[in-house]
Amino acid sequence: MKLSFLGAAQQVTGSMYMITLEDGYKILVDCGMDYELKRNPVERAQLFPFEPVTVDLVLLTHAHIDHSGNLPALVQHGFKGKILCTAATAELTEYLLYDSANIQFHDYRKALSQSKKTRRDLIPKPLFSEKNVTQTVEQFVTVQLSKPFKVNQNISITFIEAGHLLGAASIEICVKENEKETRIGFSGDLGRKNSKLIKNGEHFNSVDYLITESTYGGRKHTVTKEAEDELLYYVQRTCVDLRGKLVIPAFSVGRTQAIVFTLNQLKKKGLIPAELKVFVDSPLAIKSTPVYERHAYLLNEEAHTFMKEHGSLFNFEGLEYLEDMKEHDELMNYFEPAVIISAAGMVEGGRIQEHVSNNIENMNSTILIAGFCAEGTLGYRLLLGQPTIRIKNKDRNVYAKIARTDIFSSHPDHDEIMDYIATTDNNRKSTHKGEGLKKIFLIHGEPVQLNAMKKALAEVHITHVEIPEMGSEYIL
Repeated sequence: MKLSFLGAAQQVTGSMYMITLEDGYKILVDCGMDYELKRNPVERAQLFPFEPVTVDLVLLTHAHIDHSGNLPALVQHGFKGKILCTAATAELTEYLLYDSANIQFHDYRKALSQSKKTRRDLIPKPLFSEKNVTQTVEQFVTVQLSKPFKVNQNISITFIEAGHLLGAASIEICVKENEKETRIGFSGDLGRKNSKLIKNGEHFNSVDYLITESTYGGRKHTVTKEAEDELLYYVQRTCVDLRGKLVIPAFSVGRTQAIVFTLNQLKKKGLIPAELKVFVDSPLAIKSTPVYERHAYLLNEEAHTFMKEHGSLFNFEGLEYLEDMKEHDELMNYFEPAVIISAAGMVEGGRIQEHVSNNIENMNSTILIAGFCAEGTLGYRLLLGQPTIRIKNKDRNVYAKIARTDIFSSHPDHDEIMDYIATTDNNRKSTHKGEGLKKIFLIHGEPVQLNAMKKALAEVHITHVEIPEMGSEYIL
């Protein structure tokens, strides 16, 4: 069989991998949108390096757009098969894809209204429509975690808890060819141990090949406090002591829920003022947050204990969810201390850019970056410490404090990835007479992080490691 790397190879976004069996059967693992295509023509995101109609099956690790965002384009271009994922992933992905289609449509209409007629043909069209999203959702087939799904007599698929996001899974593909059984493990995006809300991820027991994320290769999370203590520090310093605003860019699905839950814990303990307002300015977060309580069986013990005692994970005095633009505009003129949580996490697009722009020149405010920011994004440029920043074609002086925390990171750091790989390797040794993984493929990371991870693995005598390039193919 052949393994092809079609996305998130030597970069973080755009996850997409293909397994092609000897009989021609094709399995696509993830079909993500490539945020880094902003450096290139947008139309490239529409062009798959294969004919979508030839794909037989799609496996989706989790809902985030860099893993799911091109599924409607795949369907639009002819894919007719099933898309396997967990029930929580199906529900969250539906919200995310409709949101993406809506954003693309409005961006396109805005660009048309601002362009000269002679240049309209050069404006990139939306990659897909809401109709394509509806078609995509109809092709979802949900599977249970830890229960093998038999595709046919030669292929079995098992989803296991990844710990990254509600419903996120690592996927084991077991293939029988020529009287030989091969097991391939895709980590998907992994989570951290003992993270907010989500259970710890599981390891593969006996895969032959491991394809694993390496987002934080060579980097350790600088976490010296518990999540509650970390967030309390920034709320106290910014909102209480300086009477400013704490602006937190956060992905609508995953990061926002973890932060709101932590603020709820602080409020219930009386550690932050009852009158302090917390605004969640994200329609997508409003839609996706109830999914967590509908799939409470996926949450960890901390979340279950809190629910039993207080009833709700995400509602407390002073919390306001903003849905329409009128409420958003009113918040732009709110001058009291407040916590503002808004998307997107890398400060690329969405309402968060306006909040950053509105507070960046206020020396009493803090912009708290609470996760990974890909190179070239506005969040990345803020973290560089530049004295001025360009937001929506306007230069702004940076007087606000720019801070970063890894406490809400949903990815494991270097040591945690090393432990994940070593455990997976040892699990195979225990079932294969001491023989470890045949090969490890490092993906979903920038080159510096990937090379740091490969070097560290070599130091512990794990040398059968590959860093695939985009478009690389391997015979397994």
